[in-house]
Amino acid sequence: MNNYTIQKVNVMMMKSNSGITLVALVITIIVLLILAGVSISLVVGDNGIMTRAKDAGTKTEEADAVETFKLAVASLTSDYFSKQYTEATKPTETSVSLYVAAQIKTELENMDYKLVDASMDGALPTGDAESVTKTVKIQKNGGKEIQISYDVTKSGNISNIKK
Repeated sequence: MNNYTIQKVNVMMMKSNSGITLVALVITIIVLLILAGVSISLVVGDNGIMTRAKDAGTKTEEADAVETFKLAVASLTSDYFSKQYTEATKPTETSVSLYVAAQIKTELENMDYKLVDASMDGALPTGDAESVTKTVKIQKNGGKEIQISYDVTKSGNISNIKK
């Protein structure tokens, strides 16, 4: 083979290699752009990881507030019956719900929560109603307000505590 033929073959190989490399580069860029778009939508979209994490955080905060409120009511209910049946000094409140309503602010403050509306209604239902549903707003120090509903029964108990 002469020198001219070798140079011609080399030129043809370079042309074909550079064409394949350019096509491969364009395809690679397109694939990366598609992957980037899919990844971004999975992270930031309406049903993305960030949105779901934020929703989970909100639900956890709400569940924590409800559980803290339940714990405070249970603790005060126990305290009421303990004073009612074992101590010489009886509570001045005539029912558990009134006792809890009088003491709940202090109990929640001990648990790093506060009553947002500064009061709780422990009044018994009137008329033929077996129970009455009431609401209260509580807030963890630095957190968001959570509205909690509860029922006060005719016997003065507090039940059905929920968000």
